Amino acid sequence: MKGLYSLICLMLAFIVPLAEAAESHTVLVTGANRGLGLAWAQQYAERGWSVIATARQPEEASALKGLAAKHPAVRVEALDATDPQSVGAFAKRLSGVPIDVLVNNAGTIGEEEEQKLGQLDASKFDGYMRVNALSALLVTEAMLPNLRAGKQKKVAGISARVASFAAYPRIHSGLYFYKASKTALNMILRNLALDLQSDGIAVVALSPGVVNTYGTETNHDAMSPEMRQSMTDITTSVSGMIRVLDTLTLEKSGSWYRFDGTRLDW
Repeated sequence: MKGLYSLICLMLAFIVPLAEAAESHTVLVTGANRGLGLAWAQQYAERGWSVIATARQPEEASALKGLAAKHPAVRVEALDATDPQSVGAFAKRLSGVPIDVLVNNAGTIGEEEEQKLGQLDASKFDGYMRVNALSALLVTEAMLPNLRAGKQKKVAGISARVASFAAYPRIHSGLYFYKASKTALNMILRNLALDLQSDGIAVVALSPGVVNTYGTETNHDAMSPEMRQSMTDITTSVSGMIRVLDTLTLEKSGSWYRFDGTRLDW
């Protein structure tokens, strides 16, 4: 009898990990056609997760389509996260699909020149707010039934340290529209954390650091020389943010973390 008990325990020691490994998880990543979004989709796909990756124009997202061809569990969907009609249609297509993790990655840093004091292009301000702030609110609201049906129930928004009041004056000037929109995103995420606590959904802001999202040595015109020198490898950044999400609990909801796990002040 004792030998049978030992055999059963030994079998369970193998079966339970296999069952956990086989448990399916799904992540939704917006703005996954390149840069951070593509890296999010790739790393989750390599983990064996089902990935729903969105792009405004999927037919032009060659790298994302290549990822989907390599990983059958990657599903590419058209979505303009700033357009309520597009978001509504997207939600209908995903009706009944449980989502464990939602990564509101869609965003833009834009052009530095149009955000400089003395030469502001006011016509561009609304665009920054819609992409960097409103999109996360629209998509999260539309995906609530899916998140409630998921196992992990986690929502992330990609912020930036330049949106922190606590960081001043240790950050560079300029980028008025970008900073304002990311600060708005922070408040949206904190509000969502409050509203969704009763659903057991944890919401967090993440800062990827200064990453090269354009695949060039100089990155983007909006990057100052100091920012370029402090750049973080995109793979390191995303893997770090995934680790933060892995350990995210409801008690940590409404917080803001850097990719290395450092908690940031608002």
